[in-house]
Amino acid sequence: MIILRKDQLQVAPIDSEIFNSRPEPFDFEKDGDSAQSVVNILFDRMDELGGVGLSANQVGVNLQVFVMGKGESRIAVFNPEILETLGEQESFREGCISYPGLFLYIKRPKAVKVKYQNVKGEFVETVYAGITARIFLHEYDHMQGKNYTMYASRLKMNLAMKRFENKKRKLIKKFAQKQIINKLKEARETNG
Repeated sequence: MIILRKDQLQVAPIDSEIFNSRPEPFDFEKDGDSAQSVVNILFDRMDELGGVGLSANQVGVNLQVFVMGKGESRIAVFNPEILETLGEQESFREGCISYPGLFLYIKRPKAVKVKYQNVKGEFVETVYAGITARIFLHEYDHMQGKNYTMYASRLKMNLAMKRFENKKRKLIKKFAQKQIINKLKEARETNG
């Protein structure tokens, strides 16, 4: 039985071995009674982190499991396989919980034929298209020890990192200014 606590699931550093290697398959014979619990915790953590997808290894869990979607359109994926990519490649802006604030335009196929096990251990073979295909492929990459930055050219990465660093500097400056203003207000109130 697998026991996870949401408060222990921290986003793994991008240089972490668990993030950069293939996780272990989920064993339904041994741990099937834990599948729903694992999925619930991953969805809760994904929502807290503000994502639309989260792979178990991103939060330090060495299992081939990911969750994706919002609201009523939530999908839990165990032991995924890509059977075929379909359609032309299209470029779309992607971000990742593991790289907060870093957005890149990444080319991916418009659709993908996949096979995986659902939360009950049943095999599902289906085709996903559009944003669902993109999220599936993004999370599947994590299952392969890869991430979206590996699809960007050096030039794209450099430009994105420059934008990211500028945004970060502005946020830090804004936060520091707000802290100073709050300290001044406190001092005035204390000194009357």
